[in-house]
Amino acid sequence: MSRVVVTGIGIISSIGNNLEETHNSLIKKKTGISGIDILDTKHRGEFLVGEIKLTHEELIKLAKVDKSQAWTRTALLGIIAAKQAMADSKIENETNLALVSASTVGGMDRSELYYKDFLTEAKNHRFIDSHHAGNSTEMIAEQCGIGGLITTISTACSSSLNSIMFGARLIRSGNTSCAVVGGTDALSRFTLNGFNTLMILDKGHCRPFDATRTGLNLGEGAAYLVLEEYESAIASGKKIYAEVSGYANANDAFHQTASSEDGDGPYLAMKNALDIAQLKPSDISYINVHGTGTDNNDLTEGKALIRLFAKDLPPFSSTKAYTGHTLGAAGVIESVISIISLNNKIAPPNINFKNVIEEIGIKPTNELIELEKPDHVLTNSFGFGGNDSSVIFSAVKQVIPESVMASSLTDIPVYIVGLGCVSPQDTVSRDTFLEDIMEVDSTFLQIQKPNYRDYIDPKQLRRMSKIVRMGIVSAKEAMKDAGIDNPDAIITGTGMGCQIDTEKFLNSMIDNDEGLLTPTSFIQSTHNTVGGSIALGNHNHNYNLTYVHRTFSFESALLDSMMLLNEKKANELLLGGFDEITDESWLIKTKIGHYKTEKITGDLFKDDQIGARAGEGSSFFVLSDKKTDNAYAKVLGVEMFFRPESAKAVQDKITIFLSKHELLVEDIDLVILGNNGDTEFDRNYQELEQSILKESNTINYKHLCGEYDTSSAFATWMAARIIKENKIPVSFGAKSNPSQLIGKVLIYNHFRNINHSLILLSK
Repeated sequence: MSRVVVTGIGIISSIGNNLEETHNSLIKKKTGISGIDILDTKHRGEFLVGEIKLTHEELIKLAKVDKSQAWTRTALLGIIAAKQAMADSKIENETNLALVSASTVGGMDRSELYYKDFLTEAKNHRFIDSHHAGNSTEMIAEQCGIGGLITTISTACSSSLNSIMFGARLIRSGNTSCAVVGGTDALSRFTLNGFNTLMILDKGHCRPFDATRTGLNLGEGAAYLVLEEYESAIASGKKIYAEVSGYANANDAFHQTASSEDGDGPYLAMKNALDIAQLKPSDISYINVHGTGTDNNDLTEGKALIRLFAKDLPPFSSTKAYTGHTLGAAGVIESVISIISLNNKIAPPNINFKNVIEEIGIKPTNELIELEKPDHVLTNSFGFGGNDSSVIFSAVKQVIPESVMASSLTDIPVYIVGLGCVSPQDTVSRDTFLEDIMEVDSTFLQIQKPNYRDYIDPKQLRRMSKIVRMGIVSAKEAMKDAGIDNPDAIITGTGMGCQIDTEKFLNSMIDNDEGLLTPTSFIQSTHNTVGGSIALGNHNHNYNLTYVHRTFSFESALLDSMMLLNEKKANELLLGGFDEITDESWLIKTKIGHYKTEKITGDLFKDDQIGARAGEGSSFFVLSDKKTDNAYAKVLGVEMFFRPESAKAVQDKITIFLSKHELLVEDIDLVILGNNGDTEFDRNYQELEQSILKESNTINYKHLCGEYDTSSAFATWMAARIIKENKIPVSFGAKSNPSQLIGKVLIYNHFRNINHSLILLSK
């Protein structure tokens, strides 16, 4: 397996607009926490935050972008940091360069300003599509000339540490040789008021790991690292900051927001990262702890530290008293600080600390100290949904023990051995397979509600939003189908997550002028709520990630799943894709022509309204490295490509993708296409059917489920059943009677000619 090293760093936060300024602030104990000057909120003067003192216009100038475009603050911060990292690594416009970004708020800083306008006149409609968490990633890719795989992770406050881990694994698995990884989040009224409802904001300066701590200070910022394969970096004479030697993700499976008493998730994340790096606790020189300054986090993280390190506990500190808690960007910002620590042989101080927490009796370093053996540093990030991650950065050594390099990846088969689906059709029942298409008497397609009480405790049911319910039902059906009780990992994709909860909190915040708010809908608004809820219900402490990049969301989760099985870190895992439609989200998307405004009368594909018919659904799969008697299909591959230059480029992508699996187009028995009734963009599919797919058997699927970001999960569910049963449902008409075995199925989907994906299954 390839070694992965850091060759470029970019950062902007409240303590500096670049790496040098950040380093200087750390050694001078200069905090970035102050009053609110930029964010327009009624809480100015009430709370302290780690705010970057640059206006929207000043950030546009610093990012060197066209001021006429619709920029969110999140995207601008990300562009600034990513450009720095690429310049530092001396790379530009590399076609195979991957981008793995992270965000929790996405474009909320603009959405909360214009949300009521979006619902009415939509004068600011150009900001509607920038709400999506994947928007900032795409803006970074376009501004930095990144042409390889791109995706976005959102696992609350552990998001960007997970992006580093995923990027490192992409390189180690050979999926790319170089990746820009990190995250970006801007301050917003949504998060400020959300954390205020949880009563965990400190109105003064936060005091991580201090007995008198009363909460956190929010912050904003962005940071990105350039990761490269070690041999390539050496050959090109790159400066190497550190090696990414260990990483792990685990789930606390205790509570949606609070940590367990003994810190099971944090303990497992740190322990498993050490195992990956093949290090002992005594090898770690310094720990940059998550250390939020909240009562629960610092106590349980401290217990986890003692549990793992015992007498070998090295110097540790939280640097959130410098930057504030930067949410999805926290992991990578603190990774940069950890790399500064490693390269300068220092441990930055835990400023504001005075009193030891009596229950744990451990003291963070509150002065700048020189490290005795600066070989390995560890950093932690923990988030809502019990999502806990740790990464280890090591000083690069030319020779490393053979035992570390002994492991290797093998191209093992990946099987679908269980599935469950909640959709606008009757898909929960296993007695039928799309034989009778449900009549639609609305402008968009909504799920056929299962009897939730058959799956979920009624007392818990009352507190769950629709998307959590349908996610749990389809996940339980998949596990029941596979005959497993608890998977080795839970990997999910969602474009928008819990939209109902986001809308509830956003509307309440605006209508009540940031007052009279309750925390429930804020807590459930995080994108990883479904994955976290499944883990919580199953007491599952294993790997748990959520991808949120528009129509790459499910595909990214599928790629991660295949990698995890190949890494032999799982034998049976749970994979899912889900999204919900609401009246408000449908209405808003009609304002920019994404969704149709009127009911469909007759054939969807002959409807001449602008846009697609919106839909929703949740499809889950159990994937295994072993074929079972219940196996539905074998997953051969998945590929994503962003903004192809032409129809010919799409054709080339398909033929190259198939050739990687030693296949030609004519070897494919069935092609499932993502036509959605938008005549402007359905032309892409029609051109394929008139060219390389001219002799192919093709069917569509979105007339059954509608258009939503993870609809390809529904197509995968459909393809798996078609392969196993060797039957195309009669509802598909003339093309439903294959004359031969359906051995190989290709799924091709795109949305508005931006994000394109391919999934290949075989018998």
